[in-house]
Amino acid sequence: MARRMATRWHIIAHIILVGLGILFALPFTWLISTSLKVDSKIFAENTELVPRAPFVVVTDEVLSEHARVAAQTAASPGTVGAGLKPAPTDREQAEALGTGQIREEAAPLPSPGETVRVRPLKQQGDYTLVQVYRGVRVSKEQFWVKEGAIQDKFFLNWHNYSEALKDFDFTLYLKNTLRICVLTVFGTVMSCSLVAYGLACVKWKGRELLFWLMLSTMMLPGQVTMIPVFLTFKKLGWIGSILPLVVPSFLGNAFFIFLLRQFYRTIPTELAEAARIDGCSELGIWWRIMFPLSKPALAVVGLFTFIGTWNDFLGPLIYLIDDRQYTLSIGLAMFQGQYGGFWGQMMAVSTMMVLPIVILFFFTQKTFIQGVKLSGIKG
Repeated sequence: MARRMATRWHIIAHIILVGLGILFALPFTWLISTSLKVDSKIFAENTELVPRAPFVVVTDEVLSEHARVAAQTAASPGTVGAGLKPAPTDREQAEALGTGQIREEAAPLPSPGETVRVRPLKQQGDYTLVQVYRGVRVSKEQFWVKEGAIQDKFFLNWHNYSEALKDFDFTLYLKNTLRICVLTVFGTVMSCSLVAYGLACVKWKGRELLFWLMLSTMMLPGQVTMIPVFLTFKKLGWIGSILPLVVPSFLGNAFFIFLLRQFYRTIPTELAEAARIDGCSELGIWWRIMFPLSKPALAVVGLFTFIGTWNDFLGPLIYLIDDRQYTLSIGLAMFQGQYGGFWGQMMAVSTMMVLPIVILFFFTQKTFIQGVKLSGIKG
């Protein structure tokens, strides 16, 4: 009976966790879905996660209905289709061109049997004036259809990504961001690991006092030190380069040092003592024994650092001047300022920026969870 109850609660817990996982994944799902929608569906009243687009199946009945409405509009501009300019006569075209020849031809219509993607232009009464898409481009084909003739079908608008990449130099911004991320992760992992080893495994006078003093710096907001740090880098002549974004990582981070110190205290001290008896130095013990054993915790530090650097906006905004050095976060802000009305393209760029982080976490989640668990065993 007890085992049956435990199994039941186990199943309920998994159902709750799956439900919470789906709930937390909805924003990312919405981001991807919006990046693949056409503009008319992004601002639709009935928001759907599945990308759809309006289509019309062209039949003889649809074309005859268009001809009737167009003729009625030309005869009585105040009725159905009011506001749609009637097609000019031959004499009107000749007078407008100042010649006796007609240079422009009427826009063609789709052929019967075609299924075309359309864009609604205006609606009057039971009829809607639509414009036809040919591939990803809008054609000159326009015709009137009844409201029920427009059907929403599944459609992935990859055109948002291609257009966004034309105006957004993703490759350049990605290269700049990865360069800063790799250097920052390397500096943080090496410096924090070394300091944490000294605070956890090496006994020296004042160790605990220095440790608590280091932890107290975590209560100091970054906004307080922003101006002094900026003036320091300005005197060093580093403004306009990536040095202010990279060099501080080689000086350690209080939170990551604390995390690694907790992990090092879980490793048996006999390993270090045996190495000292064999004549190994403290640096040798750290590099040959402690560093390889702390891979799970180092993976956590590296992942947190990578995500923080990848999403950092304020640092590059303050220290980088040349737009050829901008990171993805700055590039996305510039794209938003210039192309704020093209929401599909903005969502496409945002998806391209978020997707690498999601993929990275997906492949490192096992090591990440193991590192967090092990680093909190011993206080």
